[in-house]
Amino acid sequence: MLLAAAAALSILAAFAAPLRAVVLACDLALALLFAFDVLRTPRPDALDVRRRLPERAALGRELARTLRIDARGVPGAAGLALEVDEEFPPSFSVAARAEGSARDAREPAQRGTTTPAPADPSGGPDRGRIPLSGPLDLVRVYVPRLRGVHELGALRLRLTGRLGLAQRSARIDGRHATAVEPALAGLRRNLLLAASERWRDLGARTLKRRGGLVEFDSLRDHVPGDEVRLVDWKAFARRGRPIVRQFREERGQELVVAIDCGRRMAATTSQDLSRAGRSGPVARGMTKLDHALDAALQLAAVALEHGDRVGALAFDADITAWIPPARGRAQLARLRKRLFALTASVRESDLERALREVALRHRRRALVLVLSDVADPLSIPRQAAALRAGSGRHRVIFAGLDDPALRAVAEGRAAAAGPVRAAAASLLEERRAGLQRLASRTVRVLDAPPAEAAGPAIAAWLAARRSG
Repeated sequence: MLLAAAAALSILAAFAAPLRAVVLACDLALALLFAFDVLRTPRPDALDVRRRLPERAALGRELARTLRIDARGVPGAAGLALEVDEEFPPSFSVAARAEGSARDAREPAQRGTTTPAPADPSGGPDRGRIPLSGPLDLVRVYVPRLRGVHELGALRLRLTGRLGLAQRSARIDGRHATAVEPALAGLRRNLLLAASERWRDLGARTLKRRGGLVEFDSLRDHVPGDEVRLVDWKAFARRGRPIVRQFREERGQELVVAIDCGRRMAATTSQDLSRAGRSGPVARGMTKLDHALDAALQLAAVALEHGDRVGALAFDADITAWIPPARGRAQLARLRKRLFALTASVRESDLERALREVALRHRRRALVLVLSDVADPLSIPRQAAALRAGSGRHRVIFAGLDDPALRAVAEGRAAAAGPVRAAAASLLEERRAGLQRLASRTVRVLDAPPAEAAGPAIAAWLAARRSG
């Protein structure tokens, strides 16, 4: 406004000579005010800026970053308006909300604190006002769209002078990393179900074994080879012949989850994670591999809770990761650490090699659950042969991840031209026929939407565990 007034006065002075002295005086006053505003505005890099960021974040879930800005000890900073821009990876999107608050906010009006405007979803600056006492917290909410380790980068701070004539900026370098892992959207619910009596009845398998020292089962006559420590001496005295105690133990199963990381698993989905009334974000941009890892880790968590030994193998044309089966909570941490950053490659998957490697690396009979997709019709015979060969040593379940976008077009739930809809329906029919060809007496085949793959996988594991 001052500049506009000075410009208008200058135009008038061009036609009225007596006003020229007034214009010079106004220009001088404006320059002095600008110099005063510059001198009274401290450098932004003199502020104490600390960034807090969780070490781990869930894919597709909100991630809150907090900047704590402390101006105590910086003369002239209190009450100034502050803007902050932050470098963030392209795989992060900015949620349409952010908030700034003063730590000492007992009297916001008197202390000159304000609540900044919501952050621009495109990544616009976070805004706040330096409080008269205490630090200022600026919270920005990101939504990560890609798994792996990602970094927030440098900050650009801008302080506006009290008169609004000057603005000083500074760049603060620094990097903070966070590991974006599978969201495990239904893990808590599945663990609660696994702890319920109903799931225990379905999942636990008890076997009678000689020598098992877990829980007493019955008495029987002694046979040569029984250990002396198993003799029940009171029963021996009553019956007049050697009687031994027989125990039963709960035996953990062996589970290996094989995760396809080939090119077909790079297909993105727009499946909504909030199904059946469960609240949750829309998993837009998540790939089939993202959902497969989510399902694999949920299944591993439930199986480990039941005392099973769980391992994992990731493959495309080669073996990209192998975690030998083991028990305990530490095994789940190992699985998450090794699997969370896997990415889909551009190569075709070799299922035959993957199952052959499982047979070579794990000699004990196990349940192998393959999380993959159905190949093109020309590759179906090779996939079926691989599954049959793999079932020679291990029990194999093949979980084929559906394509929600393709199904939506074929079923008319998404706008598409007639020829496109017909082509989608033809592809779905080919996929259904392919799944039927993969199934056999020794191989069970599942067909599941990617975002809901954990449920069918856990149900198939429970059924296999129950049947032994």
